[in-house]
Amino acid sequence: MECSGSYALEGMVSDRRGFRPGYLIVEDGRAVEVGGGECPVRPDRRGIVLMDTVNGHTHCADYGLRVPPGMSLQELVAPPDGLKHRYLREAPDTEISSNMSRFARDSRASGAVTFVDFREGGARGCRMLRESAPEAVILGRPVSPEFDPEEIDDILSVADGIGISSVSDMDPGYIEAVADAIRERRMVFAIHVSERVREDIDFVLSLDPAFVVHMCEATDSDILKCAEAEVPIVVCPTSNRYFGKVPPIARAEALGADLAIGTDNGMIRSPDMVAEALEFARTAEAQGGDPETVWSALWKLSGKILNQHRNILNHNGTDVLSVIPTEDFDALSALGGKPEAVALDENTKRL
Repeated sequence: MECSGSYALEGMVSDRRGFRPGYLIVEDGRAVEVGGGECPVRPDRRGIVLMDTVNGHTHCADYGLRVPPGMSLQELVAPPDGLKHRYLREAPDTEISSNMSRFARDSRASGAVTFVDFREGGARGCRMLRESAPEAVILGRPVSPEFDPEEIDDILSVADGIGISSVSDMDPGYIEAVADAIRERRMVFAIHVSERVREDIDFVLSLDPAFVVHMCEATDSDILKCAEAEVPIVVCPTSNRYFGKVPPIARAEALGADLAIGTDNGMIRSPDMVAEALEFARTAEAQGGDPETVWSALWKLSGKILNQHRNILNHNGTDVLSVIPTEDFDALSALGGKPEAVALDENTKRL
C-alpha cells in the first residue's frame, strides 16, 4: 500500500547505518526528512522505517505462471526444459512484459524499488526488462551453448552484470569464461549455489562472485569459506520451503557470513519483502538463531555490493521506503504488521 497522507513517526530506522532509534516526517505521501534520534516535531505515531531495502534475488518474468502442485525443483526450474523455461520461451512477449511491469509495481508498493533480477533470455530478455522496469538491477543470462564474447557484450550493453544458474547446469569452462569477462568490466557476477545438491564452493569462489544465492545444501565449511571471502549469501526462505529446502540462516549467522534476502521466482512468491523478512526471522528463530539479524539482511546488498556500483542503483532517480506502524520493535512482532510505501527522492533530508 502506498501512502498519500502526512504525519510524523518516531521509533526505529533500519538502514545501512544499522537498526537505530529514529524518525520520519511525511508530507502528502512523500518523505521530507528521515533521521536518527528524536523526532524534531511531535510524532503522530510510532513504528519502524525500512530504508535501503533491496530484494536480493528475483525472477520476475514468470510472475504470471501458475504452478501445478507437486512439482519438484528440477521439474519446475532446471534449464533448459523445466516448466518455467518452457513458459518463458512460449509465452507472448506482451505477456512477459506485463509480468515484469506488474512485478515492479508490486515491489514498489511493498517498499522495495530495487530488485536484483536474474534475467533469462539473453540480451533480448534484458532489454524487455529494462523497458518494463527501468529500476531493476538486471543480471542477464547468456543463451549461447558456447561462450560468445559478442553475446556478453550485447547483454552488458543493457544489463548490470551476469547471473547464471549453477555449476551443476553448465560447463565449468563456459562459466569461467563468463566470469572472467565480467571481472574485466568490473560488473556484477552472481550465481545460484548448492540449492538442490551440494556444489564445489572452491570453484564457485574462484569465479569471484559478488554474491551467491541459496546455499541450502552447503556444509559449514562451505559457508565459512564464503564468510572468509566476504561473499554475501542471499537466502529465499519462502521459495526454499516450497521445495522442501531450508536456508542455512542460523549457521551462516554463527559462522559470520553476511546474509541478504530475496523473494526468488515470481510464480511462487510476490515481491513482498516485509513478508519475506518475517519468514526469514521465523526461520532464524526455529534454527536457534537470532531473528533480529533480519534488519541488516534487508539492506545488506545495498550497502555491501550495489553501493559499490552506484550507477546501477535508482535508474529512475526515485526510491521508496517502508513504514510499519507498531509499538513492538522486535522482528517477529513488528514484521507481522501491514507496511505502507512512502516515496523519497533527492530532496529528502537524510540525517
